[in-house]
Amino acid sequence: MPLPDPLPTDADELEALYQDLVNQDDYSQEEFDRLMEARLRAWGIDPHNMTAEQLIGAMQESMNRMLVNLHQAREAAPDEDSVDRLSEVIGVAEQLRGDIDKAMKEAKRAEQEGEAPPAA
Repeated sequence: MPLPDPLPTDADELEALYQDLVNQDDYSQEEFDRLMEARLRAWGIDPHNMTAEQLIGAMQESMNRMLVNLHQAREAAPDEDSVDRLSEVIGVAEQLRGDIDKAMKEAKRAEQEGEAPPAA
């Protein structure tokens, strides 16, 4: 599936294109990069001049969308074993999201107070 040129600017339309693209087995890195840049712009981020805060925001948005997709996959799972496995993955992803949020808050607090960030 070739991507439209120009790409849409609506975030939901770009998300649908992204989902279609990654579900294909054959796409070019160039098309993928073009779509990723358009998605960032739709989120209000200049992909060539990202601040640390924007990068973190993009990571959080990506994590949230991944979790939505995992929940949808769990709802469509064909059997209980699949539901259980997806539930485990969702739990790990939610824990990771919480750990990242906590680390970012600690780093921001340390930066505001002029301290060195906590060691990872």
